[in-house]
Amino acid sequence: MLLDLPPAVEGRIIRRVNRFVVEVVVGGLVERAYINNTGRLSELLVTGRKCYCLPKSGGSTNLRLIAVDDGVGAALIDTAIQMKAFEKAVEAGALPWAPCSIISRNPRLGRSVLDYLMDCRGEPVYVELKSAVLRDGFYAAYPDCPTARGRRHVIELAEYAGRGGKSLIVFIAALQGVRAFRPYERGDPEMPNLLRKAASAGVEIRAISMHYDPASSLVVLDNPDLPVIL
Repeated sequence: MLLDLPPAVEGRIIRRVNRFVVEVVVGGLVERAYINNTGRLSELLVTGRKCYCLPKSGGSTNLRLIAVDDGVGAALIDTAIQMKAFEKAVEAGALPWAPCSIISRNPRLGRSVLDYLMDCRGEPVYVELKSAVLRDGFYAAYPDCPTARGRRHVIELAEYAGRGGKSLIVFIAALQGVRAFRPYERGDPEMPNLLRKAASAGVEIRAISMHYDPASSLVVLDNPDLPVIL
């Protein structure tokens, strides 16, 4: 167990209104729920699909959409919760390949703002997390749409590694039952090649799998070292 969240309320997706808001039906009422994920999520945000929300105070929405049923389990789409779960895994020493501590959040590298600067065995390491909640058969995949920002992050980290720096990309496969991660060429045709070039330049590329359990409202680590196929 990585996180113990407040009990969620079950609802049904109506439609995505904009980047930050999804209309849902909860208890027979139409509500507006905040969503913290900039991917298209078109395979998940389907009208009638079961979803899970947490209460939210402040702003124009009363709910926060955190997970959507994808037919196998509840896909944890909330990237802030994914990040908290990753941090908890690092702090607990649950990732054998990451004997690290967080130095700072949102460090700048070149033109990019990344997720973390970490200390790993006494060396500074720039770290970027990417949410992989697209199910592609038995694979967790990223991205589900073209992402200029994602490409820039990979390029910046590859250039930094080429100069001798340490960098790491971690894909958060927040889905049940996946066996590996792989980039999704149909989402962004450039991403698979960019990731291969980054790996060749020295960027460490990892994936972990976790899932959200609606019954207990727990976020559970399934595989701390999910295979990565580039």
